[in-house]
Amino acid sequence: MLIGSTTTYLGNEIPGLHGQQVRIFGVLRGSLRPDSNPDADDYYVCDNETLARLGGVTAEDCIDAAPVLPDGSTPFVHVGPRAIDLECFAHLRAPGAQ
Repeated sequence: MLIGSTTTYLGNEIPGLHGQQVRIFGVLRGSLRPDSNPDADDYYVCDNETLARLGGVTAEDCIDAAPVLPDGSTPFVHVGPRAIDLECFAHLRAPGAQ
C-alpha cells in the first residue's frame, strides 16, 4: 500500500521539510516530463489499485504529500515533491545523481 503511507522527505527543494515525515495522498504521473498533461484522466492517481495497474511510480513523477504533524495529523496544505526525493522512492534515483 503506497497511498496513505508515511515516508521521509530527503530533498532540499521544499524549505524546512528535509528529514521530516510526509504522508502520501496521490501521484502526479509524469509531471516532470515536458509533455506532461495535467488534464489527462490518469495524471492524478489517488488509489493503489489504479497506480499498480498503470505501472507504479517512476522517477518522472511527483507525489501529492503533506507533512505529518506531531499529533499524527496532516495540514490542509499539501506539497508536491519529486518522487525521488522521498525515502521510499530513493531507489529510482539515477546512480550518482544528487
